[in-house]
Amino acid sequence: MAAKDLITLDRAYLNLQGVTGADQVVGALITAVSDAIQKYCRRDFYVRNYDELYDGNGQHRLVLRQYPIQSVKSVRYRPVTVLKIINNSTTLNQQARVAVASTGLTLSRTASGVTTTNALAFGSYVTLTALANAVTALGNGWSGQIVGDTNSDYGLWSSADLYVPPSFGDGTTSQGNLTARGQFAELKLHTYELAGYQFDPRGWLLRAIPYSDPELLHPEDLIWPPGIGNFRIQYTAGYTTIPESIQEACASWTEQLYYAYLRNPSIVSTATAPTGGTATSVTYSALAAPPNHLRTLLDAYRRQIV
Repeated sequence: MAAKDLITLDRAYLNLQGVTGADQVVGALITAVSDAIQKYCRRDFYVRNYDELYDGNGQHRLVLRQYPIQSVKSVRYRPVTVLKIINNSTTLNQQARVAVASTGLTLSRTASGVTTTNALAFGSYVTLTALANAVTALGNGWSGQIVGDTNSDYGLWSSADLYVPPSFGDGTTSQGNLTARGQFAELKLHTYELAGYQFDPRGWLLRAIPYSDPELLHPEDLIWPPGIGNFRIQYTAGYTTIPESIQEACASWTEQLYYAYLRNPSIVSTATAPTGGTATSVTYSALAAPPNHLRTLLDAYRRQIV
């Protein structure tokens, strides 16, 4: 069972009365249908933790991408530079770049046509200070510097906090590649905690009294100040139990595709075993949109886009 599957094999077999021994085909269909339902509804369903960037919209309410909201871990704003990295050896290196990946920093330099890449893992350098020192220890022109004065604690922040998972796709880089040859590559963090907010389980955050966020513009209006990616929100959302109508839609669509597969096996790809093999994935041509009779079940759970 794939992590995204909205139903189990047993639930699918309830709709496939009398069918046995088709676990791999039915399992592949369940995964493909689950993915198609999530794309049609423009949302996830299982409970998951999210770490996302949002643009302030100038409104009292900020709608999140996932719901129902179970809890909010943090709401932070005002991204500022906390770590600067430079490669000062411009004679030796013709290119130098820095990127923040899911597991750590990736630094690359090109000298006389030869590229050298160094990976510094967050797990090995758990604070920003340790990470900056590791950058400097690489030599060959590299230097890391924490931003701030003695009153700031950026150096003690978790280095892993530099990475923000993408809200869309499956990329693993959130900042970079930023040029560092002879100039600073500035890595940023949202460092200010928002105090004046409340969340509504239906899927949005509200600016609220009491507010103690004088850094924000027009705090008396209790709005989310406009900006590009100026809020970082960590929260948990989704259903602990998938709603029955979603399960029925998934099971019915799986049933329909299974019987279509019996009539025409080409709707299920056998690319991994082309001669006499077992199906392991489903072609998207068979999943362009939910059948009309299933949209009644799904539309109540579809995220609306304004």
